Amino acid sequence: MLRNKLFWGFAFLVVVFALVSVFFSVQLIKNRVIAEAQARVRTDLTTSRAMIQGKLNEIETVLKLAATKQIIVETCYNQAWPSQEVQNRLEMIRVNLDLDFLTLVTPEGMVRIRSTPPYLSGDYRLGRSSVMRALDGEIITSLELFSAEELEKEHSGLSEEAFIVLEETPYARPTTRSEETRGMVMFSAVPIKYSGQIVGALYGGRLVNKDTELVDYIQKTIYNSEENRMAPTGSVTIFLNDSRIATSVRLPNGNRAIGTRVSKEVADRVLDNGETWEGKAFVVRDWYLTAYEPIRNSEKRIIGMLYVGLLEKPFSSLVQETLVKYILISVIGLLFSLVFAFFLSGKISNPLHRLATAADSLNKGEFPPPVAEAGSAKETKKLITAFNDMVIALKEREDNLREANEKLEKVNLSLKELNHDYMETVGFISHELKSPLSTIMNYVFLLTEEKLGTLTEKQRKGLHIIDSNVKLLVEMVRHYLNLSRIENGVLTPVKSDVLVREEILIPLLDSHEPDLEEKRIVLENSIPETLSVYADLNMLREVFENLISNAIKYGKEEGILRITFKDLDNSIQFHVFNSGEGVPKEKLSSLFQKFSRLDDPSTRIKKGTGLGLFITKHIIDAHGGEIWVNSDPGKGVDFYFTLPKRESNTV
Repeated sequence: MLRNKLFWGFAFLVVVFALVSVFFSVQLIKNRVIAEAQARVRTDLTTSRAMIQGKLNEIETVLKLAATKQIIVETCYNQAWPSQEVQNRLEMIRVNLDLDFLTLVTPEGMVRIRSTPPYLSGDYRLGRSSVMRALDGEIITSLELFSAEELEKEHSGLSEEAFIVLEETPYARPTTRSEETRGMVMFSAVPIKYSGQIVGALYGGRLVNKDTELVDYIQKTIYNSEENRMAPTGSVTIFLNDSRIATSVRLPNGNRAIGTRVSKEVADRVLDNGETWEGKAFVVRDWYLTAYEPIRNSEKRIIGMLYVGLLEKPFSSLVQETLVKYILISVIGLLFSLVFAFFLSGKISNPLHRLATAADSLNKGEFPPPVAEAGSAKETKKLITAFNDMVIALKEREDNLREANEKLEKVNLSLKELNHDYMETVGFISHELKSPLSTIMNYVFLLTEEKLGTLTEKQRKGLHIIDSNVKLLVEMVRHYLNLSRIENGVLTPVKSDVLVREEILIPLLDSHEPDLEEKRIVLENSIPETLSVYADLNMLREVFENLISNAIKYGKEEGILRITFKDLDNSIQFHVFNSGEGVPKEKLSSLFQKFSRLDDPSTRIKKGTGLGLFITKHIIDAHGGEIWVNSDPGKGVDFYFTLPKRESNTV
């Protein structure tokens, strides 16, 4: 039933739409939630960077205040070394600021006082650019790398504290290193001035390696110690190069993941290219939404990375809960839609059934009575009214069309008869003109040769004009006879083996010899005597006559007429070239059309019939060959045509 078909059609569309809607909604919700979470990670990364910078600024502020203390300034100015009082003051500052070392140097870069064991002095720190810049008057505060030797000089045991064993980590870059001995330091160096004169510098630092207090402080501030199934929702890590040196990320055994390394993909982006990396990543034991950015020292060199990440699991759970609710609502809406579709299909099916029955009758060629509109919806009533009007209009149009077709058939029959009579008349007139034209040509020849008496110069010129016009008439008669054969569909070749040079070219070229001599055209005929083709002799003579006469007519004086051939696999290709003015590119495509002429108004060449190349193409087509033309203005014209071979053809 139509009602069932409509219902199942509606149901199919509704279900498909619901599935597509759910699919795209799932993607949209998932992407939106993850995108917002990733945006939060990006914000957390900025916050972490700001907190580290705040710690650095705190160190810088205290060192700047210490550098203004009178006892320190005067000791540096007076070079009152050693000074136990200054050393004690520096140690107090170091302990209060929770620094790992605090050192005072002279303007020459020599260490005079270290506040921590082994209290070494006398070595120079000019090798560290940040200290040199402080001695030049700058204040330098940044994260810096210190070697194990430097750390040990600053504070006994600091190199051991910095030492980290590197762990084998999946997806990390290949490395031969098994340990990290360098230390990353939150470092600040400030100049000490007396009356505007730099009298020394003060620098200090705090080791970042294994600084759990720092990363836990950042994590607690950002994530407020939120936890999900014993795993922190957020994590913070500071990398030295690609190795974790301070992290809140923990291994499955509960230990911090110190010494594990970041993946090669992240290292390539952040460490090598200096870009920020954002995205989903597996960190030690859970999936996180992460963000990494490079850490640069005071010389803008990348020495490590700062990382923050949010545990993906809570967001995945949120996505699942949201999707369950959305799908439940969608299912309820789908059920209501199906119920509505069932009743709607009944409302539409009855009038449509009547309309379909009437349309079926119309399709069989019958004109049904008007379709009833009772019980139809407003839109269906309009459709039925339009259908009834269409049936009436079709019936009227069919009657009119039948009458017009009958008239058109009569007109077409009349035109065919008229065209047939016209072509028969053209053929008859052309045939009847051949005999008197031949007589005229014979007498013109006798007169020209003075067989009937001596001629004066004026008479000879007159005969030359008569001869030219008679030749033009002969060409016209020949072309119109061939046109009549083409139009009447009787251009059928009677093929035989034809010796091209002996049977066609020699007679034709002999007849055109006066014209060649008159224009002093050089003839190059490379067709061998043995070349034979399987073709209609008279038609092939017509082809060469048209091409050679055109070559002479449009060729320039003292030019070249070249006739060559090429033996191809399945055909013989002929080439007729004349060194005339050539044919413009825009006219090449129309050369083989009926009544197409090559005439140039600027020359005195008489116009032809415009049928020669048209007839030539039909003759070649009738033989199963092809013809085409190439030309560059000023460089001549090349005509090519092919004739199919047969096994008996010889060259």
